[in-house]
Amino acid sequence: FWLKVLAQIHLPLSFSRTQWRSCLACFLIMPSATKLAKKKEYFDKLIDLCVNTDNALLVSVDHVASKQMQDIRMDLRGRAVVVMGKNTMIRKALELGHTEHPDAGLDKLRSAIYGNIGFIFATNCTLDDIREVLSKYVRDSAAKPGQISKTNLSLPAGPTGMDPSQTSFFQALNIGTKIVKGQIELVSDFPILKNGDKVSPSAAVLLGKLNIKPFQYG
Repeated sequence: FWLKVLAQIHLPLSFSRTQWRSCLACFLIMPSATKLAKKKEYFDKLIDLCVNTDNALLVSVDHVASKQMQDIRMDLRGRAVVVMGKNTMIRKALELGHTEHPDAGLDKLRSAIYGNIGFIFATNCTLDDIREVLSKYVRDSAAKPGQISKTNLSLPAGPTGMDPSQTSFFQALNIGTKIVKGQIELVSDFPILKNGDKVSPSAAVLLGKLNIKPFQYG
């Protein structure tokens, strides 16, 4: 099959095996016309919205579920335009936009693009309307190992509701406990999460056992 394809693009059959492999690799990674057209459409849309829309929110979508995003899009339909995309795509679009519209400030916007972000353009509403919609879809989220904590959290002293067979989960974090009336109790408050620190695997497991979802996303 690939011999036929390469023959159609007029590559000589006298190529060595290495040359054939190099040509085939280049052919395979070459973007199709459809992909290029979609990229251009995305670039044009984002540039147009950035230049011609007075108000917009730049939102972080880390840990936001696809169902939440779908609900937000539907709720804002007709009032605002949600544009998501890979960081590299957004930065490239803003770079092109700055070339076309040097006075629009897209270079400054580009410098602020980092992490997993998106845009919500207020085309037929206010920013407060958008914030109100976003607040409706905030969801509690469990802690995951390696995740950066967005809050400080301490486990309070007292009963945990966990039976004595599960003391190992507390021992892994050097948490002082005692057994009272057939359940584990903490002898004092214990700071399990600190804002800006990574969530440890042991902390994530224990919070799950305690059915504590310390973060909110939406």
